[in-house]
Order: sequence, then structure tokens, then C-alpha cells
Amino acid sequence: MSRLAEAPLEPGDAAAVTAVWQTCEIHDDGAPDFEEADVVAFGQRPSFDFARHTLGVRDGAELVAFGAVILPRIIFVHVLPAHRGRGIGTRLLAWSEEAARAAGMDAAAQEVSDNDRVAIALLEAHGYEREWDSWTFVIVLEREPPPPLLPDGYALRAFVRGEDDRVVYDTIQRAFGEWPDYTGSQFEDWAATTLDRPGFEAELLSVCERDDEVAGALLLIEAGDECWIDQVAVAREHRGHGLGRALITHAFGQTWRRGARTCALGTDSRTGARGLYEHVGMHMRRSYGEYRKAL
Repeated sequence: MSRLAEAPLEPGDAAAVTAVWQTCEIHDDGAPDFEEADVVAFGQRPSFDFARHTLGVRDGAELVAFGAVILPRIIFVHVLPAHRGRGIGTRLLAWSEEAARAAGMDAAAQEVSDNDRVAIALLEAHGYEREWDSWTFVIVLEREPPPPLLPDGYALRAFVRGEDDRVVYDTIQRAFGEWPDYTGSQFEDWAATTLDRPGFEAELLSVCERDDEVAGALLLIEAGDECWIDQVAVAREHRGHGLGRALITHAFGQTWRRGARTCALGTDSRTGARGLYEHVGMHMRRSYGEYRKAL
């Protein structure tokens, strides 16, 4: 092996970063979840600075590992399986904590597959503790689902760019803000990863409203041969009417009509929504732990 070299990543590295990320997912979990559009979306957030928030490790010309700090609190670190055991993970862990401190973060957090025992051991040896559990849930659709059952007075419609941007963002942030330890994104970062994500279409962001008041929202993204429920939220004052289930059912219908037969989503133990997803027929495909360390 040639000498390892490290340097910040650049926007043009999206394909190489995706290759490392997906190779690690295939090795650890059997199949990839992230795609290049996700990497591009993170990189175009206004708060993201490649020079300060990324570090790539190359063996010759090949990118073999990288670290990325995504404000306000998430850190991603991936090392190609063939290059593990060379101290790269330990180096990137130290770098990520330094970069997080420099960015003003009070804690570092990484989501790690339960199958990646080596990474978990490394984090625990450096003072990280498991804060909560995360899961990927999935459903395989055998037929087109029935239309969602909405309570009287509620309706679903497509997002309108330039009119719904702020109110949908506020609805999602208020709902997510009820989770323990949730740290929200600024509007500009949310828009960069949602509205400006490659492949975004207004029809994929559904708005639930009553009397012109936004009660909830659901964002579906297309990823390969399946669709993902990327964000789903119901405002507190509109809960208890079955809107969460209606939004999920609507996503299943959209998935079918767009030609996909698998619909997936990610959730964690803070949300209390696992029972809902299981009730509508989804099952767990993958499990993770969120490991956190105060800085």
C-alpha cells in the first residue's frame, strides 16, 4: 500500500464519497441506503464548509475514508473495509472532535450500524455512550394501497414552491423539536437538503391542511428502485385524528404510482412512532445506535 494522504474534500468528490459510503453499507448491512443525491445535498448546505468540516483520506489516488461534520451535531465517518485496521478510524475520530469543537458544537454524535462492532468498540473506548436506538423500516407493496382516510375538513395537496416554504419548514421543525435532544436546522440548510436536493419535485412534498392551515407534511424521495419517507410531521394541535397514518398511507400510494414497490423510512426511539409504522405493515430492516460524547 502507498502512503496515506489526507486533505479536505471538495464538491467534485461526491461520487467518490458515495462509493466509500455505499461500500461500507454493503459490507456492514448487506445493501446501501445512501446515494449520491444525499451527499450532494449535504454539501450544498450554507452552513457546510468543505475546508473546515470535511477530511478525506487517500491511498494514492483512491479515496479510502472520509469524515464530515454536519452542523449542528451529526458526524459521519466511513473507512473502506479493505483499509480498516490501519488507524484511519482513530485519526478521523480525533479530527471530527476537533472540527466539531471549532464549529461550536457541544457534543459529537455518530449513528453506527449495530453490525459494525469495530466502530462501536472504538467509540466506546473514546468515551461515547449510546443515547438512543435508530431503525430503518420498510414495506414491500404487493398492490396499490387504498386512498388515505382523512378526517372531515382535512385535505392533501402538493407543495407550492415560494408559498409553502416557510410554513412547511416551521411545521416540521415544531414537530421534530418535541424530541429529546433534537437540534433543528436553519431554514436555509433545510431548503438546501430538501427543496434543492437533486431529484426533488413539488409532488413529492405533500401538505396536509385544514381551513388553509398547514396541519402536517410528508416528503418522499426516490432512491434507486425504492422510495423513502424522508420527513413526516403532524402539528401537535392536529394530532389524535389519524393524520400520521393517513400521511404514511399516502406515501405508500405515491410509491406505487411512481413505479416502486418498496417504501422505507428511518426513525429512532425518541419519536415514539415505531408502533405506528409496525401497525401499517412496515418491518425493521436495519438497526443503529446513536453514540454521543460531550465535548
